[in-house]
Amino acid sequence: MGSVRRTRLLGASAAWGVLALVIAIAFIVDGASDPTAGSGGSNSSSGTGSISKPALAPDEYQAVLTRVEQAVRPAVDRLLAATTLAEVDSARIDLATALHQQWDYVQTITPPYQAREQHGMLESALLVWNRLEKDISSADVAKLNSCGVQNALQTQLYEAKRDVYRAVKSGTYKTAMASFSEINLKFGGLMLPLEPAAPQITDRRAANGAIVQRSGRRGYGSLRIKNSDVTDVAVLVANGDPSDPQLTVYVRSNTSATVTGIAGTYWVYFKSGSDWDAARRGFTRDCSFEKFDDSFDPNTNWEISLEKTSTGNATTSTVPAF
Repeated sequence: MGSVRRTRLLGASAAWGVLALVIAIAFIVDGASDPTAGSGGSNSSSGTGSISKPALAPDEYQAVLTRVEQAVRPAVDRLLAATTLAEVDSARIDLATALHQQWDYVQTITPPYQAREQHGMLESALLVWNRLEKDISSADVAKLNSCGVQNALQTQLYEAKRDVYRAVKSGTYKTAMASFSEINLKFGGLMLPLEPAAPQITDRRAANGAIVQRSGRRGYGSLRIKNSDVTDVAVLVANGDPSDPQLTVYVRSNTSATVTGIAGTYWVYFKSGSDWDAARRGFTRDCSFEKFDDSFDPNTNWEISLEKTSTGNATTSTVPAF
């Protein structure tokens, strides 16, 4: 019996020894994780957080604004000096890169207290680099216009440069300029020169009543055309396809003209616009194309008015360019 008791006692002692050892180890490990535990002092932590840069003085910040403008201006000058659309696109990408670099730079700057709001406007104004890269292209100005032709190269160059210029000189840019001025800081006057000037617009016109095209046999029908509109028109008399008319007559704004010798049942088409190109017998700007919905009997002498009115007795429809 005694041996049995000793075995149980030894087992119990061993078990408690293990338990005590585990507790002791746990205490040591836990204590090591908190060096202040049991010290009776208050907890404290030592770490190195990010330290903000001190705010610049107003004169230091003005130097930053000047640096930003001077860094961007050369790319603007290259854009305005471009002589081809390819050069405009290349300069636009260079300008976007310069703006992007300065956008990155100003985000490292801590402005003076009184310029914090304006600094946010500056960042927003410079962010236009993203739009210049993705949303603007000279391809937009090279598309066919309402007359079905491309604008003259000088007009395309002007429009491509204007689009980039106005994107940079946005409402945010102008607001930043004015807001900086209110706190006696200067921004905006160095980066952009004056907006590029539009080229001189040509406005060629044919003589009133001029028959600018005629083909086919002659008949006995006549048509008097009254143009009370503010734009000139070219009126086509066609037996079918307007691309192959009997005749085309030019009628200036607020005048009338009469054509004779019309053969067969016909339809009347008319196109209005600005700047008449005699070689292609069409306008080059601001075009519209229409036709009278009803045909005309060649045995009747007709008179039509091109003025739109609610009391008229003939309807017209818009048609594709011809």
